[in-house]
Amino acid sequence: MTTTIVFASEKGGVGKTTSAVNLAVALVIGGYKVLLLDMDPQGSVRLSFGAKSPVHKGTLELLMEPATPLSELLAPPDGTGLDAIYANINTLSDQWKLDESGMDPFTLNSRLTKEAQDYDFIVIDAPASTGMLAVNSLTAAQLVVLPLQCESLAIKSLKRFLVAFRDLQGRVNPDLRIAGILLTMYDRSLEVHRRICREVYDALYDSVFETIIPKSKEITESSAVGQAVLTYGINSVGATAYIRLAKEILDRFGLRPQMPT
Repeated sequence: MTTTIVFASEKGGVGKTTSAVNLAVALVIGGYKVLLLDMDPQGSVRLSFGAKSPVHKGTLELLMEPATPLSELLAPPDGTGLDAIYANINTLSDQWKLDESGMDPFTLNSRLTKEAQDYDFIVIDAPASTGMLAVNSLTAAQLVVLPLQCESLAIKSLKRFLVAFRDLQGRVNPDLRIAGILLTMYDRSLEVHRRICREVYDALYDSVFETIIPKSKEITESSAVGQAVLTYGINSVGATAYIRLAKEILDRFGLRPQMPT
């Protein structure tokens, strides 16, 4: 059975795309078949893999052209072993096409259910908004990971998202669960980071991952050169953190599909 995990946040710059990319690669390293889907019009997933060519077919066709096979939309990043569909909603005209297409909250879920069930995991990078693309991303998933940077503004954004999450859960996707809050860009040398970390664990203990993604030069460098940190520096603290995150998700929700012999 396919498990779909969405990374969502109302605030940008919290490590959402970086975490989605590296969790997907970590799952591939663990032997799973993974589809990484970029639903964010900013298209940061493509940049994370250093892809420079224009995206001719991607999420726009995924949502608007059901006759186009999923296989024609795939753009597997070199050296990763995973499949990816990149965002190509680049202009206001593209957004208007989506708005006028009659897309409903279940469009993405219907497409993935029909054509992507041979994957063990689908990892979605959702846009930092509450629009229809974000709603489709959340409706298609069973688990949502909430990246949280250790700063006050990010906590306020998290509170707003949780209110919206409960509304969406009640209206369109009662099966959606919060996989966990993922603390990112953590610098233990900063007292404010240590304080916020303690406050988050005290208030939301059971909902917070044990894994914390540290502020890491390897994560910064890998993003700059267009690689996942797991392929850039597998022994780095950043790569180790994402491997731990993958294991924690697998164990927390019993998501270890039977491996092929």
